[in-house]
Amino acid sequence: MGRMPQKPTIPAEPPPKVSTQASGYLLTGGGHLFFTGILLLAVWYGKEALAVLASLMLAAALFSRGWSRLSLAGVRGRLLLAERRAFPGDVLSGRVRLVNRKPLPLPWVALEQALPAELTPVLTHSSGGTFGDGTLRYAASLGWYQALQWRIGFACTRRGYFPLPPLTLTSGDPFGFYTRQAVMPPDDHVLVYPRLIPIGELGIPSCYPAGDERTESRLFPDPTRTVGVRDYRPGDPLRAIHWKASARQRRLQVKVFEAATTRKIALFVAVNSFGPGAAGPEGDFEFALSVAASLAYDAIGRGASVGLFANSRLADTGQPASLDPAGGQARLTAILETLAKVTPAASGLFAPFLKEELRMLCAGTTLVFILSSLPATLPPLLEGLKRAGSPLILLWIGEGDPGPLPAQIPCHRLRRPAERCAAEGRNGKGNGGTLGDQPETGEEAADGAAGGEDIR
Repeated sequence: MGRMPQKPTIPAEPPPKVSTQASGYLLTGGGHLFFTGILLLAVWYGKEALAVLASLMLAAALFSRGWSRLSLAGVRGRLLLAERRAFPGDVLSGRVRLVNRKPLPLPWVALEQALPAELTPVLTHSSGGTFGDGTLRYAASLGWYQALQWRIGFACTRRGYFPLPPLTLTSGDPFGFYTRQAVMPPDDHVLVYPRLIPIGELGIPSCYPAGDERTESRLFPDPTRTVGVRDYRPGDPLRAIHWKASARQRRLQVKVFEAATTRKIALFVAVNSFGPGAAGPEGDFEFALSVAASLAYDAIGRGASVGLFANSRLADTGQPASLDPAGGQARLTAILETLAKVTPAASGLFAPFLKEELRMLCAGTTLVFILSSLPATLPPLLEGLKRAGSPLILLWIGEGDPGPLPAQIPCHRLRRPAERCAAEGRNGKGNGGTLGDQPETGEEAADGAAGGEDIR
């Protein structure tokens, strides 16, 4: 007899951390003993008024304490986000939900949700609540088995990985003698992707390896597209045999498939090449991540396989970023999510990191390096890759002097669109779709003919 199929288990919601605070010493355990002693003495000596007063105080304290202990039982508050991923400037829609799942009403309850500085709540008349000191606050009363919710938006101001802090619920008895507080464990986060910049505005050179390129080599047969048949050869797979054609020709025939060529691109971000001053919201480091995201978006849209590697301590794991080249929407989403988690903290030197990751890449993969300075150990490694036949390109971020660069390796300086337009206006030259300032004459014109500014 077969085993009964089991229902998938749903992880239980982690219990909140609950604490109670009395509003004065007389309402603590010592105060209860004090009123109990007063009541016994009043009864012993026949002081009826004092006994009634002590009884009322003791009863009110015990009643309020019991109500307070039950006030947050079955009460849950959550910040629910419709989307957890956005680009800078987007507004995420969400709801603040408060539920009372018991027959005891709550005369008052307060909800506080601390927010990362990069998420700004967008409050409207229907949103309710207040915002101050980085905390979103709501106050309400809840009947038995009642639920309330408020709609709210959150403006994403900059790239990053932002875990939501714990949510705090506060309630108590009707008299306010005892305050009960519950801290809900955090269970959500927001990912803000790097800003995407159109490739035309970046001025990526037309010779950039992610561009359109025709090839006569047939690397990968596409089994969904048959272009003809041929005679069977030893070693051909049986599933490639065209049985109907074989019957007509009276000898084995196999299908000939149309070839599919997929370019592989590996984006390397040298995190430790950016100085401490490059990590601001408008710094070179953020611009470099936007460049990486924009190149991945453009290349995957053209059908290429793209990977991402960065010697950074990711915000959620502390490990470096390592995504092998792949295509499709799933890989683009993974790259954008990883770039959202990249921090300016380097996981180690770039050259050893590069050597380790190169072992996992296929021959012929185009290597694109995004960096702001050139470590002394990197040029020999790049020259060795060039001699081995690996397609290379360096994308330089910032206005600093790159110093001596490896020979015969394309190197282009990237500027923000506004800075590039300002430079072109100042020099009185157009860029014609290329990167940076075009050289005008002589050898510089020859170097720039392929597009872009050669900063060698």
